[in-house]
Formats: sequence, structure tokens, C-alpha cells
Amino acid sequence: MRKSFKFLVIALIAISMLFSCATSGGIKVENIENANSFMKANVPSLYEFTLDNGVKVIVKKQDTNRIFTMKVIYEGGLAMLPKGKEGIEAITLSTMLRGSKNYTFEDIKTISFENSSGMASVAGIDYSEISLSTIDKYWDEMLNVFTDAILNPTFDQQQLKLVKLDKLKAIKERNSDPMDVTTDKLHEKTFKGHPYASSMDGTEESVSSISVDDVKKWYNEELMADRMMIVAVGNFNPGKLVAQLNKTLGKVPVKNSKVPVIEKLKIPQACYTEVFPASKGIAYIRGDYEIPALTSKDFITLQFAYSIFNELLFEVVRTQNAACYSVGAGPKAFKATYGAVTIFKSDKPTLAKTSIDEAIAILASGKAINLKAQGIKTNEGTVTKSSGPKYAPIQENLEAYKAKFINSFYSAQVTNSAIASQIVSSQIYFGNAYNYLKFIDEVNAITAEDVVKVANKYLVNGKVSWMVVGDKGILSKVKKDKFMKFTGKVEK
Repeated sequence: MRKSFKFLVIALIAISMLFSCATSGGIKVENIENANSFMKANVPSLYEFTLDNGVKVIVKKQDTNRIFTMKVIYEGGLAMLPKGKEGIEAITLSTMLRGSKNYTFEDIKTISFENSSGMASVAGIDYSEISLSTIDKYWDEMLNVFTDAILNPTFDQQQLKLVKLDKLKAIKERNSDPMDVTTDKLHEKTFKGHPYASSMDGTEESVSSISVDDVKKWYNEELMADRMMIVAVGNFNPGKLVAQLNKTLGKVPVKNSKVPVIEKLKIPQACYTEVFPASKGIAYIRGDYEIPALTSKDFITLQFAYSIFNELLFEVVRTQNAACYSVGAGPKAFKATYGAVTIFKSDKPTLAKTSIDEAIAILASGKAINLKAQGIKTNEGTVTKSSGPKYAPIQENLEAYKAKFINSFYSAQVTNSAIASQIVSSQIYFGNAYNYLKFIDEVNAITAEDVVKVANKYLVNGKVSWMVVGDKGILSKVKKDKFMKFTGKVEK
């Protein structure tokens, strides 16, 4: 009797410890008392654990819906791809979801459909992922299907063939799209020698050469615990989830695979052209340039400045000068950051470029589209009738632009999958799961002077590599001297 009682006590203690770990394992953040209310509300629902094999697990307890989302992340991305086998990771991940030891591809499709669930894979620039989204009542069953795909993929020859055909079709479509060609040709030039010069989807040659043996080797050598991280968002019992994962993904072996360090991009001032006969008198243009690292204060400032800049681009390049069908600019938030401006369909390529410089000059002079004059709601109320000048000092419209920018952040919190993606980015790029929650405070701290500073430093004085793609007729209209320098006039 005493022996039975002893074992009962031990069992109860173990269960108590498991539950305690799940409920008190919240992430600790310094100076949380000074953070915004959104961050204060969300940090307590974040938990961190480590599986038996060293894989980090981040759980965001979300009780506003019944969706359970989990992402298994493999850090490394383009830097991991061997030359001549570009596309190997994308193909391996896709094939993993097409049959495993205990579930055929038909089984997976049927069970997913019946359970209103979905599994997917994405190969990215700095990391790849394989994900599951389901409803809480189907979690246990779908987790079995999902983890079996990761632990015991069969890599069926026929399924691999179908995956490769899909990839080859996508590559051919990309090679026939003039805007995609513009981006790819530019990166062949500016990213030469850098991991980002590779394509995660691969080339026709590399994809065609990938065999079942290649896929099995990649899986066994590279998709191991060393590169893995798990992020789950939903109304989970964190302790129970970790126990489930330890029985499955916690058994993925460690192979000492190394994730390379990504060096900063060095982008020169240049103007390249590429003949694309099918464009028929229309040019497609892209310019890439260096911007600050993600961890720099300047990055969030420049990111905010783009929200002002894009409205200026539309007004100056398209509306005033009718120089293109559409235009936009933004930061590429990777380990090696860079900025990009894209001009889609222009029959006046040189005018499009000088118009961009004109828009930059307005921003760098401390001016923005006058939102108040357009009847756009601000913190001071709503102007119902357009009035006043087209441009106004940034300071006068700063709060309105911040409100719009922060609203876009909230819109990215709508689904559990979107929240999981933000947590993944925070962990990969900042080394913690909560950095995305600092966004509101960081935006609110930006001044008009900060915007002018980054506009001058990175947009006016930065070096830009341009690529113009089109037929010979439209390329004859490209005045390279205008692309090789900044042509705007900044008011001091």
C-alpha cells in the first residue's frame, strides 16, 4: 500500500511540474512596464521550451479562436544550397508532404479535407518552413499525420516527379514574366558571389538533375535538429504540447549542420539593360540599393519613411508624369537587407527614373503628401473637404502617417499563421520571440527629422543598381547617365 501511495505521489508531482512549467514558463522581458499596452498584453502568452534534442519551441497561447497553427522552421535558406542543386530544399520539403510511412498521399489529402486542415511548405531566403493549420478538435490526429511526414517521409519516385514538374512549370512561368526577369537579371549582376544570387526554386537545369537519392541525402544530412525551430500559435496547453513534441520531433537527430553567416550586400552604382523582345515597347525597371541592418534604429525609420515615400511615388511618377502603370518601393527585411524600387510597365523609362528622384527629393526636403488636405482622418479629426497645398511638412502629417502605418501592423495579427510568422521573424532576426511587439513603441518614437535623415542617407546619397528590361526599341530610350546619378533637387 505504501509503495503504491509512493508511486501515486511521484506521478502527481510529475504532472504538477509539467503543468507548472506550461503555465509559468512565460518569456521574461526587461522593462516590460514601460512598453505599449499591446506588448504588455501579449508577452505573458508567450512561452519558450527546449525539446530533448535541443530544438527550441515557442508557444503563443491564443484563445480568441479555435485554430491551431504550428510551423517547423529550418534556418539557413539560400546559404545552404549547393551549387548545381538549387531548389533541393524546396523540392525535399514538398515531397515530404506527399507520403510517409503511415500515410499515403491520398490518405493525407483525405484526412486533411475531412478535418478542414492544411499542411504546406515554403522555401525562403533565410529559412524554410513546413506548417500545419487545423481546428483544435482535430489537433491530435493531424499532429500524427504532420509529424509522420517530417519523421518518416517515403520520397516516392512518382511523387517526386510530380513535384519537379510543378517546380519546372513555375520556373518557366517566371522566366516568361518580364518583371520577374528584371529582378532575376539584376540579382545575377549585383548579388554575384553572395548566397542571395541563388534561386530557392532553382533553375530548369538544377531541378531536372535532382534525383530521389539527392532528396534523401538532403533530408538525412540537412533537415535535422541543428537547423530546426518550432513555433505554435493557438489555445494550446503548452506543457501538453511539448510532451507531444518530445515523443516525435524531439527525436530528430542532431547532425552538427552549420548555418553560414550572411555577409552584408555591397551594391554598386550601375545601370544594366536586358533585351526582352516580348515586352513590345514597354520597359520593366528595378533598382536595388543598400539600406541599414534590421537591428539598426534606422531600419524601422526607413520602413516607416517608405509609407510616405510610396504615396509620393504614386503622385509624382504615375499621376503627374504618367511615366508608368505602377510604382513602389520598400525594404527587404532579410539577414542581408536591401531596398528596392520597382517600376511596372513604362513607355518612358528615363522619365520614370527621374520622376522617382523628384519624389525622393520631396521626401528628403522634409515634405509629404498633405493628408489633411485630402480629407484623411488624423488624430486631430477628419477634414471632409480637400483644401490646402498638395505637399506639407512631414511634421504636420506625422501622426496621420503613423496611424496608417500602425494600422497595417495590426492587420498582420489577424490569423494565427500570421502571428506565427511574426514570431519566427523575431526569433530568426533578433534572437527573441517578442521583438515584433516593440513595433508600436519604435514607430511612435520616430520624428520628422529622423525621416529626413534616412531619406537623405539611403535614398539620395545611396548607390543604386538599376536593371531595365524591354525590347530594343524601348531600351534605346534609356539614358544611362540619368540612371547613374541622383537627378532630384533637395531643398535645404
